[in-house]
Amino acid sequence: MPKLDGNLNQAAWKFAAKENVFYDVSTEKPAADQTESLLLFDSKYIYVAFYCHDAHPEKIIARETVRDASLKNDDNVTFIIDPFYSRNADDFDSFTINPLGTKNTHIAGGAAGKLEWQGDWSASAQRVSDGWIAEMKIPWNIISYPSKTTQTTMGVNFQRFLARTKVTSIWSVLGYDQLPEREGRWFGVQPPLRAWKPKISFLPYLLPTGILQGGTSSVRIGLDARYQPTSTLTGVATINPDFGSVEGAVESIAFARGGHFVPDKRPFFVEGGETMIMGHDYQLGALFDSQQIQHVDAGIKLFGKPSNPITLGALATFAPQESNLVTHIRDQFNPSAQASLLVMQHIAPGADNTLAAFSPSYQFGKWSADGTAVQTLGQNAGGMAWTGALNLNDKNLFATLRYRRAGASFTDPLGFVPFNDYKGWEGYMEYGADWRHGTFRRFDLSFFPTWDWHLSGARFRREAGIDFAMITRTDYSFEMNVTGGTFDNTTDFVYGGSFGIGVSNPYHQWNFNFSTGEQASLPYTSFGPALKVRLFHNFDVSLDSFVQVYQGVTQQHILSFNYEISPYRSWGGRMVAQNGRINLYLSYRNAGHGGADTYFLIGDPNGTSFSRQIAVKWVFAI
Repeated sequence: MPKLDGNLNQAAWKFAAKENVFYDVSTEKPAADQTESLLLFDSKYIYVAFYCHDAHPEKIIARETVRDASLKNDDNVTFIIDPFYSRNADDFDSFTINPLGTKNTHIAGGAAGKLEWQGDWSASAQRVSDGWIAEMKIPWNIISYPSKTTQTTMGVNFQRFLARTKVTSIWSVLGYDQLPEREGRWFGVQPPLRAWKPKISFLPYLLPTGILQGGTSSVRIGLDARYQPTSTLTGVATINPDFGSVEGAVESIAFARGGHFVPDKRPFFVEGGETMIMGHDYQLGALFDSQQIQHVDAGIKLFGKPSNPITLGALATFAPQESNLVTHIRDQFNPSAQASLLVMQHIAPGADNTLAAFSPSYQFGKWSADGTAVQTLGQNAGGMAWTGALNLNDKNLFATLRYRRAGASFTDPLGFVPFNDYKGWEGYMEYGADWRHGTFRRFDLSFFPTWDWHLSGARFRREAGIDFAMITRTDYSFEMNVTGGTFDNTTDFVYGGSFGIGVSNPYHQWNFNFSTGEQASLPYTSFGPALKVRLFHNFDVSLDSFVQVYQGVTQQHILSFNYEISPYRSWGGRMVAQNGRINLYLSYRNAGHGGADTYFLIGDPNGTSFSRQIAVKWVFAI
């Protein structure tokens, strides 16, 4: 089998399956800069190689060196595998590298960043006179696949992003409607038949914390465990988890009728979190939002495929005053049809709630339909909600028409569902295109009307908005938008826009947003710059500011900084200034590799003001 040395003339590669025509995903024509891909396997590994031809190899872009960082703005290649041949994107594993050999891994279901749990693989990359070469060596044992004694068929695809031209090219074209059933087929695959032995691994942590200037000190200990009862199921448990040292997302202070959805970054909830998702903001909302669970003394989770094509995600958390049970099952009937069932139980003093939801979807060519029906029961609950939509996904056009209805007693304490007591229609239409020549590289035009009533028949929302955005070939962005209408008995009318420089360069980027008008029949203005810059090759600074003038002045400024010593070691921190309160924390990280991780913190990453504490956290792999 081949060695990862950048030499594709090795004898082993002569026996590889080879593809040498990649297609521009926008035009569906052969890409101007072509790519060759090669694929081999044996009883232990999958071997993948890419030869990326480039008419201007001196302009290859590669900046990122930290494992599992986003590589979307670097030149990169991706190997995609569908081990169960479900032809559902939720079941795809992907392995990406850039010309520096930096790796990004996505295992179906979602996985936290701990190497011992995610699984490691090897990669190398080198530049050549007419482009660059990438090689991957992926162990079978980090992939979930069906155990068969005979040869099987798996889905595969090979993808490349050329940062200089912003062109994504792919071997097996999925089409403008991104149909996963068009993925390539890998025939005659014989993965190793593993005599599966359940395995368990532990990640205990120790967190001594001291209060500066004569305060008290404490020591916190906890344990995360991972258990794989079968080759396709994973269980995760946590006891006395530490979430305080995890930097969470900062909630926006911008005016919003239904509040702001804040993504969860806590490792226990991230692990396998993709198997728990049902619902989005353009439907009824996120029916399960793990951020609603703030108190956890112990938790357990099971996710994966108990059988093909069933996908399971189950979660239970426990605290003295609260317990939560969540189960999500998805059945993939065929590449075009699936259905999901979600059942949740929230138990707390005076707030017991049970929720059951059923959500089918079906795709037929350019058209698709989806629906969700939800019933809640319990204290101060008992309402039903449902939604259904017809969608069109054409080459440059996406359009949807959706009906929604939520009862007055509909209550979802474990979800992010902004409104109840309404019924009505919502539309969305977006027309956009990539241009391969000329001044402009991309444009998008969208229109989104909403027409809702309260269940009593009174008006609720009568709103519509238009958004227009352009990106130039020199990496400038322009956007203009206007939204107006009524909400209950108040009027909204806001218009504004933004201007950006270096929109595809995360290390040299600037943007300014501005809007004005009225919200809830009162004068409204907001503005703010955002800046990202890399100094001295390894010191990154970002500033995100927002000022809102609405019944007074509110403001939020977020300054983040990181000094990268190596791909696994860095100094960093964040300062959040919000309406006169300032929180600051500093950290040192030696993590992301196998073995023990070390974190050193001054302050509280998620406090509302500076906390005079110092903490050292060690995470051990057993």
